[in-house]
Amino acid sequence: MDKLYKYAQHFTKLELMKARLEVFQNESGREGVDFIVKTDAGNYHELYLQTINLETERSVKISKTVLGEPKDNLWVALVLFMKDIEPVLYLIPSTQLAKPDDYIFIDNDQGERFKHLSNWEIKVFTKAIPELSKFTLDNMLQFL
Repeated sequence: MDKLYKYAQHFTKLELMKARLEVFQNESGREGVDFIVKTDAGNYHELYLQTINLETERSVKISKTVLGEPKDNLWVALVLFMKDIEPVLYLIPSTQLAKPDDYIFIDNDQGERFKHLSNWEIKVFTKAIPELSKFTLDNMLQFL
């Protein structure tokens, strides 16, 4: 496990706790879920952690076989790292991935024969930031 991912785990957990959510590490062994979050209302949500270092990357690819079918209580927790700037946590509903816009959210479907190679891609670039900012933790808390 690389250092950036480990840092993203701690950062995400702290941010979720600051938002007064109960946070559990996924101990079930289910691939594609890193955290389970419980809200005050007693709702449970699964979070799949992804990191992007904008110094070296412009997108993240999420394997469809690892994430599984998009559903209302499954989220992609995307932590964005940039030099000299605090990390940013985005909570993207997995259902958003199932509605690709071919701009920021891309469906790289490889068909049945190569299903194991299919993925969703989230592109991060300057003009995408305003759209992605809709998914900051503060903006998404009401949907948890």
